Amino acid sequence: MEFLYEYIYDEKPENVSEKVHQNRMNQKKEIIKTAFRLFGQKGYYKTTLEDIGHEIGITRAALYRYFSSKDELLFQCHKVVYEFALNNLKQLQDIQSPSERMTKMLESHILSYFHEDFPLSYPTLLSLSSFPEVYKNQVKEYRKMVEEPYFKCLKDWRCASPDQLKDMDDRIIINTFFNAANSVPRWWDGKSDPTKIAKNVVAILVDGIKHVSS
Repeated sequence: MEFLYEYIYDEKPENVSEKVHQNRMNQKKEIIKTAFRLFGQKGYYKTTLEDIGHEIGITRAALYRYFSSKDELLFQCHKVVYEFALNNLKQLQDIQSPSERMTKMLESHILSYFHEDFPLSYPTLLSLSSFPEVYKNQVKEYRKMVEEPYFKCLKDWRCASPDQLKDMDDRIIINTFFNAANSVPRWWDGKSDPTKIAKNVVAILVDGIKHVSS
């Protein structure tokens, strides 16, 4: 999960040397990486801070230097994934054709699950119900930020092709897209080419709304 490390970074305190700060950040990244793996393997509820600490050779007390609770650690896992997703979406916003932009955004969304530990970490993203309200609200805000480019794309689509999507509700479209895309790690056979899977799933989704609205 090294490709996610750029999304895990804290500002260096003034009274801490660069070397000490980097060591702390490396440790924090290792904790988050291990949490992803164990939450995926054992589930959030069955994974303890002791389990995570044991995997990387530190005590539960040492973990508290980085995270106040398992809930905060779960939030940080969510935060890393959403920051990664937002960065991917930002790079696709210059695509002029709304249908092509939608296609590329959805393909990118699905393919993100096939980066290193992502298929295994998928259960981590289903643990929102266990969050205290403060973290739950922050995750909801991240979800809104991820959804915004999709809603904008549908708006652009309607402007570019007024005869399409006339009788379709944007929320229904977006929920259907995400439900289908997010289910891919559940049924992937572990062998099929992820790029081909993404293209096939997205073609069904995007061509489907064109067909329904025609």
